[in-house]
Amino acid sequence: MSETIKIGGRSSLLSRIQIHTVTNALKEKNKNLQFETFFRESSGDKDLTTPLWQFAGQGIFTKDLQEDLLNQKVDIVIHSFKDMDLKERKDTILIPVLPREDVRDVLLFKKNKWINLPNEITILTSSPRREYHIKEFLKNYFPTPISNFEIKIESVRGNIQTRLRKYLDHESGGILVAKAALDRILNFQDKENQLPELKEIKQLIRDTLNVSLFMVLPSSIFPSAPAQGALCAEIRKDDKHLESILKEISDEESVLTAMEERKILSKYGGGCHQKIGVTVLERDYGKITFVRGITEDGKVLQTKELSGSPNLSFSKEEVWPPNAKMAARQRERLTYSIPKDVDVFVSRGYAFPLDLSVNPSNQILWSAGLSTWKDLALRGFWVNGTCDGLGESEPPEIDVILGRKPNFVKLTHMDSDKNSSVYPVIPTYFVSAPEIPIPFDPSKIKAAYWRSGSEFDIVTKRYPELLNVVHFVGPGSTFRKIKHALGEEGSKNKVFVSLSFESWVERYIKP
Repeated sequence: MSETIKIGGRSSLLSRIQIHTVTNALKEKNKNLQFETFFRESSGDKDLTTPLWQFAGQGIFTKDLQEDLLNQKVDIVIHSFKDMDLKERKDTILIPVLPREDVRDVLLFKKNKWINLPNEITILTSSPRREYHIKEFLKNYFPTPISNFEIKIESVRGNIQTRLRKYLDHESGGILVAKAALDRILNFQDKENQLPELKEIKQLIRDTLNVSLFMVLPSSIFPSAPAQGALCAEIRKDDKHLESILKEISDEESVLTAMEERKILSKYGGGCHQKIGVTVLERDYGKITFVRGITEDGKVLQTKELSGSPNLSFSKEEVWPPNAKMAARQRERLTYSIPKDVDVFVSRGYAFPLDLSVNPSNQILWSAGLSTWKDLALRGFWVNGTCDGLGESEPPEIDVILGRKPNFVKLTHMDSDKNSSVYPVIPTYFVSAPEIPIPFDPSKIKAAYWRSGSEFDIVTKRYPELLNVVHFVGPGSTFRKIKHALGEEGSKNKVFVSLSFESWVERYIKP
């Protein structure tokens, strides 16, 4: 290695932003070292007509750069980690660097197509994974009646600005892109004037967003390409000095999740031709893994797992709710008042009043989970995204593409715990206490699933002995509330997260 460390990568704007971001981080940690940057087009950047899947296994975005590395033209190559093949490397190693950006995909959809209601929808994407997932997604989560229109997919290649210009000029309705790409470009501050076209491309993205509605696609049913949003540095295998300084700017969580996703995909062969998405999320209550897609031999994959689940099982007579069926509760609508032009977070479909309207051009509509999203879509509302059933503490992370901080109010029931809510609460309905069957013997109950903090309060106040059972709850505010109510000792090995009531029944209840 020379006295000056040469850092290379692709010449696209997004790649140069990534390289400058890594270089700046290295400079901050190593003020006594000199760094130079080098950029070149890869084979994949030159051929913009061949679909990506036809290049399977050829490393079209990385091979040329690896040759530069081995020929010592550069010392470090910065890649989008998702572009890297899964093959064992003989002469180089990969080191994930920096915190990972948002892993999710985003759908942009033209406002004029939404208003004029076309007879068919064309979505631009060159990814087999995105094509496979978007057709099913639109049928269930696009607003009625658009969800019933014919869906066509058209390939689009090129850097982010090329694809956005094609989208704007095309008669298509929408385009699918990685949210990380939009966030990285819009967030980057070019303090040293290294990217003369940055201002123009930022404006192009803003212009595109201004004529579009967006949906941030949920990881549980639209998992990303493995390692999407993550960066990695490639170096020669014997360069221990560079390995050491690069590891100083690694992010532990990013390394764990990106590497785990690649490991999972490797079971099915890997490559950009695969119709498989994998997303791994690290949370304080465990590791969540989403896998969806179809293998080359036609096997449908559909995994939603939470690590650290206890090895327990119960009969239907040993659990609350009785017989492992949700206890019925009566609902009654309340008079409500919502400030003008706020953004709306909806806890469940019933919380959204029949006479309420939201303007998707200037208001954000966010759902707690997928069933709520589906309810709102059936009523014709455009939903921008969801907490994916992981609790309202899951941040939307839309400030950058929205161009402002969202100003949410939460629509929920009257007894919702306002103190544990992330957003200001507006009650829109009253919900009764859960119906308790007669006879009911609480002494037989060994485990309970609580769908809300109010249900926990009501039932355990009437039957205090249920405080001593094993508790299961969805992630989020109810989980925190029950742990707090039981105390540190009382909740130890007795309070567990389950991603949904249905998954709890499937995992823990004997048939």
